[in-house]
Amino acid sequence: MKPMTISDPPRHMQIFDELARLIAVRPVSHDAVEMGFRCPKIAAAARAAQFVNVLVPPEGFGYRIFESEEEWLAAQRLPRPFLVRRPFSVYRTYRTDPTDPTDPTDPADGTGGEWPPDTIDILVRMVGPGTRQLARLSPGADVRILGPLGSSFELPPPGASAALVAGGCGWASLELLARELCRRAQRTYAFIGAKSVEEMPIPTALGKRPHPFLEDLPEACVTSRELEELGVIVALSAEQGGRVYGGLVTDLIEKFLKSDHGRNAHIYACGPWVMLRRVAELARDFDAPCQVALEERMGCGLGVCNSCVVEVILPDGAIGHKRLCQEGPVLDAYEVNWAARR
Repeated sequence: MKPMTISDPPRHMQIFDELARLIAVRPVSHDAVEMGFRCPKIAAAARAAQFVNVLVPPEGFGYRIFESEEEWLAAQRLPRPFLVRRPFSVYRTYRTDPTDPTDPTDPADGTGGEWPPDTIDILVRMVGPGTRQLARLSPGADVRILGPLGSSFELPPPGASAALVAGGCGWASLELLARELCRRAQRTYAFIGAKSVEEMPIPTALGKRPHPFLEDLPEACVTSRELEELGVIVALSAEQGGRVYGGLVTDLIEKFLKSDHGRNAHIYACGPWVMLRRVAELARDFDAPCQVALEERMGCGLGVCNSCVVEVILPDGAIGHKRLCQEGPVLDAYEVNWAARR
């Protein structure tokens, strides 16, 4: 299988630094929340797998004149400003005709309300002080958001199916892709894995086994009704088991590729490095096109700090480097030097 051509971000692509109003926060799992921000310019331009950089305001931080040394010392105990913005994939956008079934104009959270237009969602997993502080913000708060940044996925040709593979919050990079594929009426499978059912990055509900080739799933299993209503065939896995496939999500994609349904499928994946490396191996074994959205620490998001560099294999076999914030985060799985990490 020859490497596919992944388009770099267009040179004319505009990047916006918007003051964004937080519209809503809703829990997804015990350590993750979905946050909606009103930022019209970014919402209109963002595509699947692109990301934004969010400047997290610290609680109680402000500039002031101190009247005494004691007052200054007391201020040192306040939270310090977060100087580096946090990158988040654009999880959803709200920008199109509300009659379009692939556009989530209703939050489907039971409130009966609707998201305003020109809004983006991000999926925030609370892993450090910055993300915890961001998740604690209340609706009405304003933050600065820079984006859209990075490259997006190349869509499969007409008639081809798509297999979307996510590890944990990696699904945030694939949601927009799933909706675009369904809008184009292309057969779409979603394989989403987590350590436990409680840590799934999407709202779940009890449903029926989604497809005969997934006989390893319970007859009554946990699924995503929201994705199924779009037309996506969903299969969830959890390392700790439950009413899902008990094991790794890479086991599911392997079973899929071995079945007749996996023929002529294009693979799109996002998640931990180890998971993506295994997906890339399976893609090579089954001669399947495969694109991956790599997750990496990003300092500036503009290609200046070089904190997000990964090794790639150049056409002549030599080792090269790409900055994920500029030439990524989407790369062809065949060009990544997976041996660079273990």
